[in-house]
Amino acid sequence: MSPLRHRWAAVALSLALGATLAGCSGSESSEPTAGSSGRHQSGAPSDGTSSEPSTGTSGESSGEPTDETSSPTTSVTPTGGSSLLRFSPRSGGRHLDDCQTLVPGDDPAEFLYYPVVLTPKTSMTLQEVGTDHTQGVVDAGAWVAPVGPTQETGTLKGWPPSKIVTGDPNLRWRERVRAVDATLAPGTSYNLFLRLQVDPTPGDSKVRGITIQFLDDDDPAALSHRVLWAATTTFSMDC
Repeated sequence: MSPLRHRWAAVALSLALGATLAGCSGSESSEPTAGSSGRHQSGAPSDGTSSEPSTGTSGESSGEPTDETSSPTTSVTPTGGSSLLRFSPRSGGRHLDDCQTLVPGDDPAEFLYYPVVLTPKTSMTLQEVGTDHTQGVVDAGAWVAPVGPTQETGTLKGWPPSKIVTGDPNLRWRERVRAVDATLAPGTSYNLFLRLQVDPTPGDSKVRGITIQFLDDDDPAALSHRVLWAATTTFSMDC
């Protein structure tokens, strides 16, 4: 996050005037066998956004090219971008609670997490993508791909992804690009794919949504925006 500057002045009760200026600044293998269990669904788009700040990060583990995440050099507003992205399903909507099963042999369990479709209303460049998660969850990769004729979302256990994903014409897996630094065209819908690694030992772990930070390419002020798509997925041995 780009530096913020705060200024204040103190006025003495004597004849002399004193001023104090202070600044403050703030900042951002081998692959297991694929599985096919989990949720995979399609549906029509719906509007809805959430603009809560979050702590998600992005990156990729070995087996895929590594995303390099750097702190943005522009100001970040946690609320201004909520009107610039359409989410399907909508953020915080009903029936978004999900539970994915862990088993003792998972070390870690790996999931392809693609629960939402993004449709930007302006040209934008993604700067940061990741999940808002609890202990036990690691974001190991993030990609975007344009959506085919029918929108589909879901969560599937196993890595690399199975043919239910890679062979699906609506998901267009082979057209994916790294999420960080990807430019999204206005009016075009995109699947957002995340590779999650979940450690079964801490007990239940949760993903509470996806954090997206982006640059509005049409904004002459070059402001970054951060939004949260809210949904809860629990990873547990007791689903």
